[in-house]
Amino acid sequence: MNRNVPLISVRGVTKTFSGGLRANDGIDIDIRGGEIHAILGENGAGKTTLMNILSGIYHADSGEFLLRGSPIHIRSPKESIGHGIVMVHQHFRLIPPHTVAENIVLGLGTSFFSPLKGIERLIRDFSERYNLEVNPRARICDLSVGEQQRVEIVKALIRGATILILDEPTSVLTPQEIRELFDILKTMKKEGKAVIFITHKLEEVLQVADHITILRKGRVTASIPASSVDREKRGAKEELAKKMVGREVILTVKKPPVPSEDVVLEVSDLRILDDRGRQTVKGISFDVRKGEVFGIVGVAGNGQGQLVEALAGLRPLLGGTVNIRGDVGYIPEDRMGMGSVQGLTIAENSILTQYRNSCFAHGFLFDLPSIRDYAGALMTKFSVIAPSMHVPAKQLSGGNLQRLILARELSRNTKLLIAEQPTHGLDVGSIEYVWRFLLEQRKNAGILLVSGDLGEVFALSDRIGVIFQGKLTIFEQPFVEKEEEIGLRMTGL
Repeated sequence: MNRNVPLISVRGVTKTFSGGLRANDGIDIDIRGGEIHAILGENGAGKTTLMNILSGIYHADSGEFLLRGSPIHIRSPKESIGHGIVMVHQHFRLIPPHTVAENIVLGLGTSFFSPLKGIERLIRDFSERYNLEVNPRARICDLSVGEQQRVEIVKALIRGATILILDEPTSVLTPQEIRELFDILKTMKKEGKAVIFITHKLEEVLQVADHITILRKGRVTASIPASSVDREKRGAKEELAKKMVGREVILTVKKPPVPSEDVVLEVSDLRILDDRGRQTVKGISFDVRKGEVFGIVGVAGNGQGQLVEALAGLRPLLGGTVNIRGDVGYIPEDRMGMGSVQGLTIAENSILTQYRNSCFAHGFLFDLPSIRDYAGALMTKFSVIAPSMHVPAKQLSGGNLQRLILARELSRNTKLLIAEQPTHGLDVGSIEYVWRFLLEQRKNAGILLVSGDLGEVFALSDRIGVIFQGKLTIFEQPFVEKEEEIGLRMTGL
C-alpha cells in the first residue's frame, strides 16, 4: 500500500439545498488507508451531508472523488458500496424480527431464500478475525445496542468495505463496549482499511484518531495529524472545541452543592409494562430532591423509556406509586416528534405547554401580541437563532430546536424537570449551553436526568442510578472511582 496516495480524496465538493443553504462549500479532504480519520464540526457544519454524498445518498452539485488517485463516480449507495465505501448510520438499518444472518443476506442483494449456511460460516470467520462475537442465528430484537452495532460492522466487512464511515458510533455504548469497538477499529487499521469517525466526543478523538479534520459552516477550517495535538496537555479538548465553534468552550462544569431536604419526586416500587405487555420496570424506588441532579444511565431498552413516559403521565402504571410535589417540566428525547410540533411556528411552540394561561388567551382567542413578546424574550435569553419567530420549527437546526424546548420548559417555574437525552446529537457548543442551563435550574428545582452518555451523567449528577433490565442500582459520589463498576452494571455483569 502506497501511503503517499490517499485511499479516497474529496476535491471541491459543494452541495446546496433548496432555500440557498450551502451545506458543503468546496470541501477538500484526503483519507488514507491504515488510519482512523475523525471528522469534527458543530451541528450544521456539513459533516453528515458530506458523508451522505460519499455514501451515495446525496449527489454533489460540483466536485469529484478520487479512489487511489483515479476519478470515480458515486451516484447511488450501490455504486458507493461497489467502491468499498460503507456507512454505518447512527440509527441502525436492521430488521428486528430476523436473524443476524438473514439481515446480512438481505444487505448483500442475493436471494433471501439462498442457503444461509455459507453466510453463517462467513459471519463466524469475520467475527473471529475481528473479535466481534456475533452469533449468526441470534435475532436482532434479542441483541443489545452494542451487539447490533457489531452486526452492522460485520455486514459492512462482508460487503467488502475498505472505507468504513461510522456516524456517532459510541453514543449508546457502555465504556466496555467503546473499548471493544476501538480494538476492532485498530484491527481494521492494521489491515490498511480507512475508518471515518464522526463524533462530538472529543476525548474519544484524542484517544483513537490518527488524523482530524474540522468543518465549520460547510468548509474545512483545519486538517491536522492527531499527533500534533498534545493529548496529555490540559485543555487539549478545549483547543479542538475552539476550532470547531470559533470561540472558547468550557467543557468542565463547576457544580457547587445546593443542599436541600425537600423531596420533589418520590417513586416507590414502580412497575411498568411496555407496548408488548412485558414488564420492563420492575419495582424501582428512588427520590429526587430540590437542588440536585439525579442521573439515570443505562443502555437503551432497559426500561428507562417507559419510566420517563410514566413520570410524564404518558404511560399507565402496573403498580407502585409516584408522588410529585409541584409542576413538572419535560424535555423529551425525541425533540422533533414529541418535544415540538414541526409545522407550527417558533412562537406557537414556545407556549405549547401553557397556551391556556390567561397571559396568552382570553376565552377562545389568543393574545397574539403577548405571545410575540414572550417568544421574542425567550429567543433572546436562550439564543435561539432563526430568521424570525414566525418560521416553522422544522427550519431550526437540532441545537436551536433543543434551545427552544429548554426555553419553554425552564421558563415555567417547575419544581421537577425531567430531561431525557438532552444533548443527544448536539455539538460541543450546544452541549455546553444545555449543561449550563440545567445546572442553573437546579437552584430552584430537582432534575431527573436520563441519558445514555456516561460522561454527561458523571459531569452533571449528584447521585446516579444505573438501570439494567428494569432494576435500579444507586451510586453516591465520587463516581469516577466507580466508573468500571457502573459500566459493568449497565451491561448486567
